[in-house]
Amino acid sequence: MSWESFDWKPADGTSLGAGASILPLWPMIRSAIAEAISADALCPVTVGELTVGHCNFDEAPTPLVPSRSFELLGTDRRGAWGALDPDKGNQVGGKAYVAERLEELVMDALDTAFEQILGEGLGLGAAVSNSASDAPMLLLRLPITSVDNEELVLISAYDAAVAGELSAHVVALQALASEVPPPAAPPASQPAAQRQAAPAPAAPAQAQPWQAAPQPQQQMAPPPMPANVRPAELPELTASPSNGPGYNIDLLLGVNLQVAVEIGRTTLPIREVLALTPGSIIELDKLAGEKVDILINGRAIAQGEVVVVDENFGVRITDVVARQQRLSPMGR
Repeated sequence: MSWESFDWKPADGTSLGAGASILPLWPMIRSAIAEAISADALCPVTVGELTVGHCNFDEAPTPLVPSRSFELLGTDRRGAWGALDPDKGNQVGGKAYVAERLEELVMDALDTAFEQILGEGLGLGAAVSNSASDAPMLLLRLPITSVDNEELVLISAYDAAVAGELSAHVVALQALASEVPPPAAPPASQPAAQRQAAPAPAAPAQAQPWQAAPQPQQQMAPPPMPANVRPAELPELTASPSNGPGYNIDLLLGVNLQVAVEIGRTTLPIREVLALTPGSIIELDKLAGEKVDILINGRAIAQGEVVVVDENFGVRITDVVARQQRLSPMGR
């Protein structure tokens, strides 16, 4: 069996299953992939029609080579693999490519696209080896053609579960973004002229006898429209119904998050770190009795007080970060 005779199917709800909900994002993702490869090859390329296949890891017509790894919201780190169809070429812009390099460019493009679309990337990392030779895989066939009609075909491979996990990842981020309230508008009763900060007008200078009195500026009327032009009549915008379908956030209620309690931080020069021995004391940036920070997946979401529960340390939450700040992208 070859990649050319492989059982490829169009990318749709049947072939992608639970991952079909990401298909509306495919035009932007395809554009990002083409842009990444074009920049690396110094040659404009296009990405053709996406088709989908399934097989076990060891049943691929040619070996799947590990590339980048990534981590979706609330899931284990997954791997990405690649292979080139040997019946096609391996050059774009006169530059020869191997599957690992092309798959790295694809993963970089996916990371950039999701960062732009959803405000959160894929958390790329080093390559990981496959856990089992009979693991079911999801295969994406990406035909790539250069402006000089050079053609190659990349087989981009992932664990079969990634389609559903990626769909839940997208739905969750879209749902979180939709729950962030929009910025408050200025009161309607306040005149528009007062909403904009403007410097106070300077007092008019007294005219000297040899100066002509200033004439008031006249606002010029707009020129009349031609006879065949008329103002456009647009329908009035109405609010969307509040009882419409929403995102099913229940899909994430069973996701485990890492909770950490931080009592303080400090900065030490290397000489002091190397001098640490049992019994050394490190002074932190918090006072005794001050509240500790509670981190969820590395982000501070609350503060609390340290307590002891049945001979175990615990923390009692006293303050919680505002909802809008919790839902904002990292570092913003």
